[in-house]
Amino acid sequence: MSISPYPLEEVLQPRSVAILGASRAPQKWGHVAAKQLIGGGFAGDIYLINPSVSEILGRPTYPSLRDVPGPVDLAVIATAFPHVQKGVEDCIACGVKGIVIITAGFSETGPEGRVLEQELVARCREHGIRVIGSNCMGLYVHRSKLNALGMVFPLPVGPIGLVSQSGNLGMYWYAQAHLDGLGFNTFLSVGNAADVSFPECMHYLSRDPDTTVIAGYVEAIQEETLRQATREMYQQDRYKPTVIFLSGATEVGVRAALAHTGTQATVRPDKDTGLLGSGVVRVIRSDELFPVAQALAVQPPTPKGGKRIAVVGDGGGSSVATGDAAVRAGLEVQVLSEDTQRELRKLMPDRATPANPIDVAGATDEDPLSFATITEVCLQDPDVDGVIVTGLFGGYRMLLAEEFGAREEAAARMLGELVQKYKKPVLVQTVYARHDIPALQLLREEKIPYYESVEITCRAMAALTEVGQFLANAQE
Repeated sequence: MSISPYPLEEVLQPRSVAILGASRAPQKWGHVAAKQLIGGGFAGDIYLINPSVSEILGRPTYPSLRDVPGPVDLAVIATAFPHVQKGVEDCIACGVKGIVIITAGFSETGPEGRVLEQELVARCREHGIRVIGSNCMGLYVHRSKLNALGMVFPLPVGPIGLVSQSGNLGMYWYAQAHLDGLGFNTFLSVGNAADVSFPECMHYLSRDPDTTVIAGYVEAIQEETLRQATREMYQQDRYKPTVIFLSGATEVGVRAALAHTGTQATVRPDKDTGLLGSGVVRVIRSDELFPVAQALAVQPPTPKGGKRIAVVGDGGGSSVATGDAAVRAGLEVQVLSEDTQRELRKLMPDRATPANPIDVAGATDEDPLSFATITEVCLQDPDVDGVIVTGLFGGYRMLLAEEFGAREEAAARMLGELVQKYKKPVLVQTVYARHDIPALQLLREEKIPYYESVEITCRAMAALTEVGQFLANAQE
């Protein structure tokens, strides 16, 4: 007779952790995970399991899990494939609550591996044990100082909770975060997702006080499953914006997913709109997931999901390119009202274009604070739902005069204040996004995301409209 499954809170906030397959060899996953768990400051008991040696990393080892002197909440299995089944049986005998199976060789290998994986999961479910994996990189939970990842890479902390069927892609997004100054509080590498699934992770992260946004890489999932998850989160007053990079856009992707994690996906074309309004934003490029999550974490959604965007550019090319990218992203770049255009003309040279996109025609060359004063006029317009600033923000100190740096920094502060005042999103695209510039550091402090790519900036703004649409519909 099966018992109720342990909640993920108990699995991911363990009092003790055992690593089966702990190793002295520095290149082995069992060594890396043990080293990170010990060095990461985990406060509970740590048990290293290896029948061949008496000590690893200066700590005594145990021949098997059944030999440890205390209870174990979470077990990480990093043994060779032939030893996994025995490790699972030991976990059942010792009453663990959760198992992370790093070892590969299950459903991704074909029908026989799938059957074996399902049998292991079924055995664990009889005892309420949760299984993360198999074929995964491990997990990282900042709140419990639980780092049981099988590879070492920077772990910048921030408000995003990440769930990924791919360890490599998870590392990629952490690398982006390391450069962009906003990080993650959780990384659940779920691999084949044989038991613990993305929707269940969504619910766990919705209850996590450190998480503002949920991000994920998923190789197959039903749209209605995601809609149900976000509906339940909203009804329980726990909704958090969610963005997923969903694979399987082509037959090649579907075939590769089957070989990667054993996921049996169906083709979901890039232009599929099934998730619009669901509260889950789908991105179709790997380099969009982190920037979109970043925007959702720090900017308000557009009011009622409005798509009417003002583009403020300090050059004609930037304005044109951003206008095109905005339309491709599903945004609306409407001609501004006569009242708004009249106010804009007061702040710009006669040769400027106030219609939208707005080409300031040298106004920022005279005073970079114009970026903010022009943005405020746009935000005051009830027919504008958000603003994209595009061009050379942050570069005027280098391009024109040293004293312009202070004005750019003042503009950065003011942009942050304007978002708080008008409750509308502002995003910045700048060719200097990868430069270490005080004005851009201030944008980051003011929670104004800035990006190098025009297209990614517009995709991030579109995501803010999708979340706004979901919230507006949910309130009706």
